[in-house]
Amino acid sequence: MMRLVVLARLGAIILLGASACTAAISQVRDAPAPSQKPEERIVVTQPSSNPTAGDEAGRRVLQQMKAALGDQKRMQRQDYRMEGRTSTFFKNNPTGSTEFVLYHHPLAGSGFEDRVELTKKRDIVQIWTPTEGYELTYKGRKDLPKEDRDAYFRRQQYNLDALVTTWVNDPNALVVYSGRNLVSRREADTVTIINAQNESVTIDIEAETHLPIRRTFKVRNPKYKDFDEDSEEYSDWHSESGTPVPYATTRYMNGDMVSQRFVTKIQFEPVDPALFDNTRIGKHK
Repeated sequence: MMRLVVLARLGAIILLGASACTAAISQVRDAPAPSQKPEERIVVTQPSSNPTAGDEAGRRVLQQMKAALGDQKRMQRQDYRMEGRTSTFFKNNPTGSTEFVLYHHPLAGSGFEDRVELTKKRDIVQIWTPTEGYELTYKGRKDLPKEDRDAYFRRQQYNLDALVTTWVNDPNALVVYSGRNLVSRREADTVTIINAQNESVTIDIEAETHLPIRRTFKVRNPKYKDFDEDSEEYSDWHSESGTPVPYATTRYMNGDMVSQRFVTKIQFEPVDPALFDNTRIGKHK
């Protein structure tokens, strides 16, 4: 009798369980389908055609720098003769130092010619034209290495004259103002200019004098395909004939010091164009 009672109870439990499962399945079937997840919206920002506050602040700082550098004088692109001393470095260690005399002669448009006479005897001469770079010694003439020529011409696109006459005056350039920073222990405004060719230059401008402290640009390394950072720092400014000139310029490549130039004298005066056409070396008037 006891066994019959147990089996009866067990059968009732099974029937109740089956009914519960059937009810649960029915509820699931009859329940409304959950609402689909709303489509995720991705917002893409585009540069505004109207100048932003940062753009206006950056352009205001650039105009202050332009005025501080002697806007009108530099726009006239004067000849000059510069004397001083230059040193080279490898991994921040000095590798050589020599005296130099530089003759600079602007050409029509944005072209230029430079004649650099090296050593105390000035018996090594480098001639730079808009398309060439070669060296003159007692052995004759030889072209400078292509890598050196490319680097020299590239730096001319980012020098102080180019900043004033080209970069700052480009109405289509994008200007990014990064605010105040401490650069070489001086408070500076940091501004980046990006032109239509997607080339950019970053300038750190001293807040008090509005003169540039540092100029930086990046270029793709042809061998490793990454980017090299070329930077110049300017200090010891002097006004010559109404044009501010940094008497100390230090150049860095990827953070390592590669050269320094110290100016002892600069004269803004006409340069004889024949200096760039002949093969004379050594001292001359």
